[in-house]
Amino acid sequence: MLRQRKKERENKNLYKSDNSTSALSKIKKRLDKELNADVKFKKNTTGRKISAVVSEMIQPLMEEARTFKEAQNIVALGIMAWNLGVIKVNNGEEEMQKALKGFGMKFPKEIESMLLKYCEVKCENYSEYNVLIVDYEFTRLNSYQNNLTVSYKMVNE
Repeated sequence: MLRQRKKERENKNLYKSDNSTSALSKIKKRLDKELNADVKFKKNTTGRKISAVVSEMIQPLMEEARTFKEAQNIVALGIMAWNLGVIKVNNGEEEMQKALKGFGMKFPKEIESMLLKYCEVKCENYSEYNVLIVDYEFTRLNSYQNNLTVSYKMVNE
């Protein structure tokens, strides 16, 4: 009976709309400030959530994360790989390499090769999602689950 109540409490906390709404409002505040404009969000009415697709793409790496900080780093790597994949599909390999150099940080070889590997995974398995992720929020829901919220822009807009 105690296990059942605990499970019910965890499910109740997990599905509160406050988690994604809070993350979305944080993203909106950051974008409003950076762009010096009032950013409007449109609801994704077509198919899967981009955050779910990104999470699926990086799932093999997420299984290796031992701490929340490691999971945050994996998500950041996944977002970079996603955007590099979008650039590669739309503008080619050369532009993707320029974008990689444009991140303004020097990656260790193993991290750069992983980034390029997941860029290829994005291109091969998720090419139908042609959106650039402009911001994201990755939060801890409880000791077992995290939440990823992304803000994105259609490439052709």
